[in-house]
Amino acid sequence: MLLFQRWLAEKLSTVSDPEHRKLLELFAAWHIERRLRTLAGRGPLTGSQTKQARNEVHLAITFLNYLAQGGRALADCTQTEIDSWYAGRYTARRLTHTFLRWAMRSKHMAAVTLPHRSTDNPAPITQQQRLALLRQLVNRDDVPLQDRVAAVLVLLYAQPLTRISRLSTDDVHHEDGNVLVRLGDPLSPVPAPFDRMLLDYLGQRPNTKTATNPEARWLFPGRRAGQPMTPEALAPRLRNLGFPTRPGRTAAIRQLVLQAPAPVISRMLGYNDDHTTRIAEEAGGTWRHYAPGDHWR
Repeated sequence: MLLFQRWLAEKLSTVSDPEHRKLLELFAAWHIERRLRTLAGRGPLTGSQTKQARNEVHLAITFLNYLAQGGRALADCTQTEIDSWYAGRYTARRLTHTFLRWAMRSKHMAAVTLPHRSTDNPAPITQQQRLALLRQLVNRDDVPLQDRVAAVLVLLYAQPLTRISRLSTDDVHHEDGNVLVRLGDPLSPVPAPFDRMLLDYLGQRPNTKTATNPEARWLFPGRRAGQPMTPEALAPRLRNLGFPTRPGRTAAIRQLVLQAPAPVISRMLGYNDDHTTRIAEEAGGTWRHYAPGDHWR
């Protein structure tokens, strides 16, 4: 919290317009800092929480400058300016919602309609598409091995990039000719030919030959010393190569819960039991109808 407040003071000192600075001080005090204090009361603030707060301040400053360039103040903002602001760049500017909603509640601007884009998960790719992508990962030597391994973890084990980025080399086990990866408990076997791909990658991980990162244990080392590659860095690499992460992960988990009971999948892959059970029901899985015990008798 103290680090954020120090950053905020430095950031606001760069705002030259006194009216803009006053609005931003009120927004930070009555909305952002109050929210952060509430979160801090439940547990230590995380980097993602303070990063979101900084981004909200940054977007608020950018929006006020955008209005000023058109000769308007926040009190004069109309629906036309709002539509123009979000046109074509909704994703990049969606964090402005927080500032605009606060400004409307606080009577600093007239009521306008903010655009909305559904945040529902995209439709999963088909099983045939998933298998075709997995075949590409084996055969496409033009794709960096680092990206192929990350995509395999998504398409085979339904792992989110946030979890993939935190894996270490200690999570990969090579025992009696078998390769296993620790995603939950028990370890998950890595089938051929992906087992050889993973072993080859361990010997040529990027960002390990610099003076600051020679002993990095991360499976995907970042450029900063001692830090892994971030999900934000991995996502565009896979997307630009045509490997869909969220639709691919959804397809993988739906297929896995059809092949084994949801509780088994959830523990092996580090998922929540309720989540995998719900996915199994949506996918038409029948494992929950089986009684436990020896069915061969």
